Amino acid sequence: MTTVSTDELASWLVGIETDISRLEQNRVVVLSEFDSRDGHHVYGHPSTISFLKDACRMSGGRAKRLVRSARAAAKHVATLAAWRFGQLSSDQAQQLFDISYQLPDKYEAAEQVLIDISGDTVDQTRQVLDYWKNTIDPTGVALDQVNQLERRSFELSTLANGMVTGRFMLTELAGETLRTAITSLIPPPAVGDTRTATQRRHDALADLATSFLETTNTTTSGGEKPHLNVHVDLDALKAEPGGLHETTSGHVLPVETIRQISCDCSLTRIVFGPNSEIIDLGRKTRSTPPPMRRAVIARDRHCTWSGCRRPAAWCDVHHIIHWADGGQTVLTNLTLLCRYHHTLTHQQDTQNRLEQAHQEQPATTDQTKP
Repeated sequence: MTTVSTDELASWLVGIETDISRLEQNRVVVLSEFDSRDGHHVYGHPSTISFLKDACRMSGGRAKRLVRSARAAAKHVATLAAWRFGQLSSDQAQQLFDISYQLPDKYEAAEQVLIDISGDTVDQTRQVLDYWKNTIDPTGVALDQVNQLERRSFELSTLANGMVTGRFMLTELAGETLRTAITSLIPPPAVGDTRTATQRRHDALADLATSFLETTNTTTSGGEKPHLNVHVDLDALKAEPGGLHETTSGHVLPVETIRQISCDCSLTRIVFGPNSEIIDLGRKTRSTPPPMRRAVIARDRHCTWSGCRRPAAWCDVHHIIHWADGGQTVLTNLTLLCRYHHTLTHQQDTQNRLEQAHQEQPATTDQTKP
């Protein structure tokens, strides 16, 4: 193997992946046909998943994913064809099969368009599908955000040797914020830096915690908070999906999350021309100017949610009527809310607007006459 060139190794890897993809395509087709015939009954199994677990010695989770993909491929033949002819990679096809399982009726109508705009990489496909889901199923996205909030967790424990271990489950906003912060503290490794990637992330997290503890007075005095940069258009600020609402790294954020972030943030206006050239770049301005922030802190002192007294250092300045909806940045329209109650307030606002939109939809009537 040492006599083989790097170019040859690269070529072999691409070829192996092509062969594996072809085998996976054939398995999906065969499994789909086997499943449609209820072939598992012939071998005394209650389901196709059970047959795969026994005959192929698969885990239950893997067998379930394969059966789900096979059924999706049987229903959505255009996606299967795009995969077989190389328009989609195996991972891209799996992403489309997964979203078709979540939104089967809506996917069927949009299948060919989604295939055509799926992009060249897995990340591009994920971004396309995230935008589509935000546009086509805002209620489902909102429910997913509530589910994420319920499942959030962070656990730490100390081992006998003093090292700390733990596990966490972060909401997508918290995860993207942490990823942004950690990445900003990891410069390219210097010559002689032998740390692994995980060790460098560990050190960056330690630096982040240390920096926060050293500068906590910045927030209490009304200073500017650390940045998570997002790119949005006016529609997204109005909670209308279909436009631009993503982080600098390309992670698509729900428009409701955008509204929460923009409630207390710094804004930079950028106007693009028809060929994506920047024709106007405004100054960065705060949605709540520092002097007014200090006035709100002096007035409210702590979170104004009933029964909550978390200090101002852990609070955002919340626009009671969002500035994107015409609310003014005046003291009477501002209040302090801790991060938890700020999130909860925006969730309630989301639910109210979804219910209102549902009530405003014209009722369908049966026009068929006997």
